[in-house]
Amino acid sequence: MTTTEQNQAQGALVGLKVLDFGQYIPGPMLGMLLSDQGAEVIKVERPGGDPARTEPAFSTWNRGKRSIVLDLKTPEGQANAVALAKQADIVIENYRPGVADRLGIGYKALSKANPQLLYCSIPGFGEDSPHRNERGWEGIVSASTGTYQPYDETEEPLFLPLPTASTFAAIVSAVSVGMAVVARDRNGKGQHIEVPMHSAMFSAIGRNLVKLFDIDPPNLDEFPRNVMAHQYECKDGKFLQSQGGYAVFVGQLMAAAGRPEWVEELESLYNVETDPEVIQMWKRRFEEMFLERDAKQWEDDIAAANGVGTVCKPVEEWLSHEHALAGKMVIQVDDAQYGIMKQPGVQVRLRGTPGAIQFRAPTLGEHTDEILAELKSNTEKPAIPKSGSESILHALEGLRVLDLCIVLAGPTCGRTLGEFGADVIKIDDPSRPYNIPGNTDVNRGKRSIQINLKTPEGLEVFYKLLETADIVVENNRKSSLSRLGISFEQMKARKPDIIHASLNAFGYDGPWSERPGWEQLAQATAGIQVRRGGRDGTPKLLPYPMNDYGTGLMGAYAVALAVHERNRTGQGQTVNSGLALTAGLLQSPYFLDYEGYERNEPEGLGVRGFNAKSRLYEAADGWMYFHCPDDFAWSNLTRLADFSELSAGDDAALTQSIADVISSKSIDDWSKLINPTGVSVMANRLVEDFRDDEDIRKAGLIVKREHPDFGQAEHLGSVAKLSETPMRVGRPTPLLGAETDDILSEAGYTGEQIESMKLSGAVVQRQA
Repeated sequence: MTTTEQNQAQGALVGLKVLDFGQYIPGPMLGMLLSDQGAEVIKVERPGGDPARTEPAFSTWNRGKRSIVLDLKTPEGQANAVALAKQADIVIENYRPGVADRLGIGYKALSKANPQLLYCSIPGFGEDSPHRNERGWEGIVSASTGTYQPYDETEEPLFLPLPTASTFAAIVSAVSVGMAVVARDRNGKGQHIEVPMHSAMFSAIGRNLVKLFDIDPPNLDEFPRNVMAHQYECKDGKFLQSQGGYAVFVGQLMAAAGRPEWVEELESLYNVETDPEVIQMWKRRFEEMFLERDAKQWEDDIAAANGVGTVCKPVEEWLSHEHALAGKMVIQVDDAQYGIMKQPGVQVRLRGTPGAIQFRAPTLGEHTDEILAELKSNTEKPAIPKSGSESILHALEGLRVLDLCIVLAGPTCGRTLGEFGADVIKIDDPSRPYNIPGNTDVNRGKRSIQINLKTPEGLEVFYKLLETADIVVENNRKSSLSRLGISFEQMKARKPDIIHASLNAFGYDGPWSERPGWEQLAQATAGIQVRRGGRDGTPKLLPYPMNDYGTGLMGAYAVALAVHERNRTGQGQTVNSGLALTAGLLQSPYFLDYEGYERNEPEGLGVRGFNAKSRLYEAADGWMYFHCPDDFAWSNLTRLADFSELSAGDDAALTQSIADVISSKSIDDWSKLINPTGVSVMANRLVEDFRDDEDIRKAGLIVKREHPDFGQAEHLGSVAKLSETPMRVGRPTPLLGAETDDILSEAGYTGEQIESMKLSGAVVQRQA
């Protein structure tokens, strides 16, 4: 598909107007996500333009928008901005706190004239952070949230060149704005939303925040992670990510390998403590086995056996891959500057009201005259009042969700819907083991019932619960749902207005749509692992399972859009996204191609930053991130005595010169000296370094509570602030089946019927 000119806007957000004051990545990416779902987005730029215009990916972050140049430092510019905001539904800004107010476009000023305005702020740090008033540069926020972790025996931090903090800020903001739209449908109120980049990154950290104080869960997945779920070098020197976290995949991989004699012994190693020597023995066997074939042959053979594995590809291979193209994970836009350009596709797919890229990114001020003319003709026209007068505490209050999900991405979607007020019933599979840390992270705020959907009685229970449900979330393969009798079509036949959200690894369009997959495979196939490890090294995983969490959040965004659409039309629909789609968004600066593009991006384990002026340096007491945004800040820095005689040579010489200076003082000393110049520095920290910070606890980013039967536990808290319909942490994570009796009683089953279903195996008693 090539987008060459303005298309008819389509999607669930058609009719909503967005005023985007965002710069760089987080604000503009949020505007892109809204535009791709039909919103009309006006990008307001200062006379010099968005500084990110120098980046090719500007064309991705700002597609589907019109550009107007306004000087907000002048009365005329401010007046026009305020007039545009009067007609807007949503305003986006990612300035430092207080800047929007000084420019006359803060929430208080704009909401007075437009009380139904949804105003989204994306600062670097939250209200409770000691860094509240500092600029939220990507490297600074990422360093403060454990993104740059050591990867080898050198203990040096590994720089990650992906804009993860900016991306998660945009993703969490999209969810929050979507939920605020739903709330406004119901109560008619606007509100202020704040999603600090630093806070949003805690969504990506996820299960790495979980800490259990009273028990030490056994590590029963050491065997599959070290052997079945691992990267292996193949005959052609390329690597394949094998992924077999469950015993069911042993037979499939061994069928592909032609080694059926290994099946029984391998299956016996799952879910038991395994001797390290045994693990190493199997690792050596697998290393020898994978060297027998080329990586692509292994990928094809494993797929033919319905197994799980994919080649670790560089990003340019995925950009031209048949599935990425057929699944529209990669699209083409005819850009004004670069011509035909590959970009990430539309991230969430609403099948009833599908979104689309409306048109290419604008040139600077391309639509200024047009927008001002429209503004002049509409000066007396007030914003259209939005319906709704309900009194609600949370956006999804009163809505019920059936959550059939497993692992991370799907349950994250269900948890997020619960955080915004939905009653989430987790339908757990009795055959699956209880993973305490994982469940603590993604299943809080839910009630659990164990149903065996493979029995007629269990299926009947599901459809009984469906009668009072609004949303069903699952992350199974489509064919498996049909076999169980709970496909969207089958559910819709009984519940016409049901909203069905389905998340998987490779999306629901294209030849790989039925392949199973996990986080590791999305990173492998989309280019992330090769970027981390380097083209000449072993592929490496991200420090956190970011595709899982990002996809779960995007699933919640899709559900919010579908609920908004149902509020307008009464129609339900099926919505979906996939891990590989999120992988494209996370790589947005590099997930592009056009004629003449030179792919010389940072890759490999030796990377510590982008260049001498934006990278990790080691101070006297540890590592820190150093970022110089412009020549003005650099000039200020070099007036300091310590930096007055830096090398004037190439980037490598300048890097060494700065490194020599930085090593002489502590991080705290450098922060006091350097930050006032406009250059930013931040200590590089890991989760254990900031877990107990008072400001993080006060902000509610990590909370400590009692886990049922397992004592005290810490986990992720709330990351976004909504002034009218706030997020909630929700009830503690339930044990499997803990609320089975209560849920069945609510559905109208008698005690005798419940006991009969337990005896038949249709439902199962709670498990400790």
